[in-house]
Amino acid sequence: MYVADIGVKCPTCGVKFNSRQLPAVLDIGYRNSEFRQFFKGFVPQYEEFFVVSCPSCGRSDWSTSFEVIDEPVYLSAPSTTAHLQFRQAAMIAEKEGRSIYNVGYLYLYAAWCADDKNALVQAAEYRRLAADAFGKSMVDGSCPADKRAETEYLVGEILRRAGEFAASREYLAKIVGRLPGPLAIMARKLMRLSEMGDSEAIDFIAEVGA
Repeated sequence: MYVADIGVKCPTCGVKFNSRQLPAVLDIGYRNSEFRQFFKGFVPQYEEFFVVSCPSCGRSDWSTSFEVIDEPVYLSAPSTTAHLQFRQAAMIAEKEGRSIYNVGYLYLYAAWCADDKNALVQAAEYRRLAADAFGKSMVDGSCPADKRAETEYLVGEILRRAGEFAASREYLAKIVGRLPGPLAIMARKLMRLSEMGDSEAIDFIAEVGA
C-alpha cells in the first residue's frame, strides 16, 4: 500500500500542511456484512488514511474535504489515532448541522479503525452512534433514496456488531420483508447470529444456501 505526503489547505482556518493519504485505493470487490472492504490481514486496512486533521484549528474531516495544494509546506497533520479523528470529524459535522447520513459514516469508519486497534469499547459506542445517525437520516431525507434499503439493513447489522442483539433482531424482523433479495438473505443470517449472541462480522454472501 503506497502512502504519500500530500499538501492540503484547511477549509476552516486556511493553514497549509502535509497529510498522509492514499493516491489510489485498491478495490478487490469483497465486502463483509458491514459493507467494509476487509482484507483479513493480507494487506493493511486503508480507512485511517481517509481522515485528516488540521494541526492548527483541529478540524477533522474526510481527506477529500481538504483542498490539495501544489506548493512546499512545513507543517504536518497530527499523528492522532484514526478512530479519534473520525469521532472528532463526526462531532464537528453534527455540530455544524451537516448531513446526518454523512455523520453516520464518519462514526462507522471510527468503529472500523477502533476495531483495528482492538479498542472494543470505543468501537461499540461508535456503532451505536452510527446506527442512531443512519436511523435519523431516513427520517430527515439525508439518506439517498437509492441507498435506503442498504441503510436500513446496515442499521440492524451495526446494532448486532455493537452487541445490541435484541434490538438488532427486533429491528431486522420489522424490515426484512421489504428488503431486496440479497439484503433480505443477509438480514436473516444476522438475525440467527443475534440469537446466538455473535457480534463478529461475516462475509457478505447473499446467495441462497450460502
